[in-house]
Amino acid sequence: MTYGSGFQCPQISGYVESYGYLSAAGGWFFLGWISNPPDILDRLEDAAAYFGEVSVTGSVAHLLFPRGDAGDGAIGFLIFIESEETPAVALSRLRIGRGKAQQVISPMLNAPNLAEAKLIPQLDFAISQAGDSIQRLQMKTLIARDMDSEESGFIETFGFHQAAGGWFISGWIALADADVRRFDRMTISFEDGDLRGEPVVAIFARPDLPSGAHGVVLFLRTPLGALGPLRSASLHDGRGRVSLQVIAPAPQYRETEFVSSLDYSLALAKPSLGRERLVNLLSRRRYAGHDTTETLRPAINIYIEEAIRCGTNGLALIGWMLANPRDISHIRVRCGTMAESLDPAMFIKIDRPDVLVAMAKHGFDESNCGFVTFVGGEFDPDMPIYIEIETRRYQIAFLNVPEQIRSGMAAIKHLLSIIEPRYNEIRPAFDRVLGPAIEALNQARNAARTGLELLEYGRIPQTPRFSVVVPLHGRLDFVEYQQALFSNRSESAEIEYIYVLDDPPKRREAQGLFASVHERFKIPFRVLLLDENVGFAPASNAGLLHARGAFVAYLNSDVFPGTETWLERLSAHLTADPLLGAIGPQLLFEDGSVQHAGMYFERSAEYGGWFFCRHQEKGLRYSGTDALQYAPAITGACMLLRREMAVQLGGFDEAYIIGDFEDSDMCLKLHERGLKCAVDPMVRLYHLERKSQVSGVVRWRANLTAYNAWQHDRKWGKKIESLQESRAGRLS
Repeated sequence: MTYGSGFQCPQISGYVESYGYLSAAGGWFFLGWISNPPDILDRLEDAAAYFGEVSVTGSVAHLLFPRGDAGDGAIGFLIFIESEETPAVALSRLRIGRGKAQQVISPMLNAPNLAEAKLIPQLDFAISQAGDSIQRLQMKTLIARDMDSEESGFIETFGFHQAAGGWFISGWIALADADVRRFDRMTISFEDGDLRGEPVVAIFARPDLPSGAHGVVLFLRTPLGALGPLRSASLHDGRGRVSLQVIAPAPQYRETEFVSSLDYSLALAKPSLGRERLVNLLSRRRYAGHDTTETLRPAINIYIEEAIRCGTNGLALIGWMLANPRDISHIRVRCGTMAESLDPAMFIKIDRPDVLVAMAKHGFDESNCGFVTFVGGEFDPDMPIYIEIETRRYQIAFLNVPEQIRSGMAAIKHLLSIIEPRYNEIRPAFDRVLGPAIEALNQARNAARTGLELLEYGRIPQTPRFSVVVPLHGRLDFVEYQQALFSNRSESAEIEYIYVLDDPPKRREAQGLFASVHERFKIPFRVLLLDENVGFAPASNAGLLHARGAFVAYLNSDVFPGTETWLERLSAHLTADPLLGAIGPQLLFEDGSVQHAGMYFERSAEYGGWFFCRHQEKGLRYSGTDALQYAPAITGACMLLRREMAVQLGGFDEAYIIGDFEDSDMCLKLHERGLKCAVDPMVRLYHLERKSQVSGVVRWRANLTAYNAWQHDRKWGKKIESLQESRAGRLS
């Protein structure tokens, strides 16, 4: 096991029995024992405490003392690490060392993290057991910082304010310069735990107090309620510490009880940012279902135009915001008990001149004030979603998030149509917002798929050798040409053709066409009518589930045979070579130039440096040999696999949407199993490339290709690099 220093840290015999943070000392104390202690304990130089994977390091002090109760050869230890870090998780290990010699001490099961009130007596006892030494004096001095503080005060009332989300304390401090001190840390100590954070402080004059004393109202934000009886509180700044003790019996008031008394006290305080913050905190009200952003001063202009629930895994927000960032403390998205931070620095900005024209009279000149952002988390579908805005002055306001109007593919297209990131912009856009939002939408879309209707035309072969799966979307007339060419075969009993209609609005047109082509060409085929448009991968996978052949051929509807026995010739290679995972033909354009003869990968600077598939010799006359051409990937426009292998691989990965990168993903899954991909250049088919799709370049479609490239590169980027390195080595 290796930790931050890089040295190996074996575990020794002993345990941390208890530990805790002491605000006065400014660090962590660890109490425990070790059997046969190593020499490094005598001259300890460094230590680190690990709370989960968060490490706490700093100046170190230590003290050893007898522990006869722990067995022969055992010795007790008290170790101090100076640090302001106070992780919220339990201690997982303590590393101690000197130079390269490092040891690890584990905590006992359920070793307590002691509140200061319970920690101090244990520290006193440990020190009392040690003999006189410099180390003992050092420990006493550390703890005495708490005992000997000359700056003190008293707590008169306290209470927890739900809407403000923290504790209010009212009392007084004997501090002549209290009104100029800037306290940046506060600890509230209860019997069973301590709460720490940055306080809000207001000082005011109290004529009933002796000279040099001031009234004080304090607030500490914390999600926790009381941890047993209140023992004390302390304030810290660069000059020292002020300890406030509880005046018995200081009452813990209910929220409605202490608000009026604190309002009176704050009215006596001098105007200050602290006073204003406390007034705003006290006046807070919980979310009541309506917008209150108009109450904020200075104004925070934020508007949510559309919200898209991304399944149960997040929320995409589209809107605009005009505000001074310095006026904002936090923005949170809330739903029920869930709260997720909304950081404007993570917004993908959108140019909104329409908003700027409307808001110019308020002095704003940011044209890119529009945004789209993604908030992760499980949003309860039965609970309203709203935004909570907190200002630097601790005002709070709420903004309702509108109900969803788009879902599924409509939501995906909309998200992809509102921005067009490229080059340096594209990675953050997809990593932060578009990628996770669309991924979650697609997962929900796939999970919600309904059913299909199965139709059969003619007598379908019961034990075919080949299953040819043809997804259909857009142009349907290619079915007629394919069937005409398929009918030229002298024998078709070994082949089952499976058409998958992935275009529900064309169901009626398709059924008429299917009946017509079967009547004319007499080729049996099966049709799967999907209830909704799902895309290439899910449509092809539906065909695979119904396939019965020993081999499955994936075929685009705009691919036509140029070699009559293409299936037999391609399958012969798979039969002859068990290390061949997938094979395809050479695909040609109508003029005989190469459309596909194998694919390789190339990074695109325009698209984030992600790998894209490139076709070898595309648009040229084929110049290679007649032998098999091995390639990193082959196209899914015509790809033959053993059906058993296709099933084992789970078909095409449905994380890709509509149709891009599914084929190279399939090939890379084969490479992961040690299998190869190849093209037989002597088997030729013709490909009209994308003519089966609706023409026209639209922004969302280009961005969808970018999304699929983002998915593909995250999954396979390192694998592609290794393939290219090994290929370069073979060629050198």
